[in-house]
Amino acid sequence: YNRPGGPPPNSQLPGGFHNRQGRLMFGFSAGVGGMHDDFGDIECDGCQTLAGQISGHIGGFIGPRFALMLEVQANIQQITASRSGEDDLFLTQGAAMIAGQWWLTPQLWVKGGVGFANLQVEDQFGGSSVPENGVALLGAVGYELFSSRYLSVDLQGRVINGSYDSIDNNITAGSVGIGVNWF
Repeated sequence: YNRPGGPPPNSQLPGGFHNRQGRLMFGFSAGVGGMHDDFGDIECDGCQTLAGQISGHIGGFIGPRFALMLEVQANIQQITASRSGEDDLFLTQGAAMIAGQWWLTPQLWVKGGVGFANLQVEDQFGGSSVPENGVALLGAVGYELFSSRYLSVDLQGRVINGSYDSIDNNITAGSVGIGVNWF
């Protein structure tokens, strides 16, 4: 059945793009990478140097190649304070953002977002610092290793920056990971 004025709902659009327009989108990703601050006082001598990353999103397609979504992300890294004799600490940066994702090709996409960031330092016994709040900026690129109209699995690189005026510092986290999305 071919609807007047448009392609059938399960067809591909010109250029090989899946017809996802008007569809709900949700998914998650996980990865590993690193965290860095402006002043270099995040140190990690003899501890885990990799940072873990997890993110999730929900939104929808407002065009055949563009989706708008709510994106949440958390990065955590074990650190050691710069003063000797202190316990290992865990630096956690979380963010909630509005993000847009644009498919350059049927499998290659870019994403950008802006929102709120939260930074917290916790010790190994569950004690934590007063949370710092700031502004988050997100940039990401991904390639769908598996791509269909209803599901994709992608390899992605992500960079997120949290800017915190109260501590006059920026925390940047970069990661490479795998994402799964449903449309």
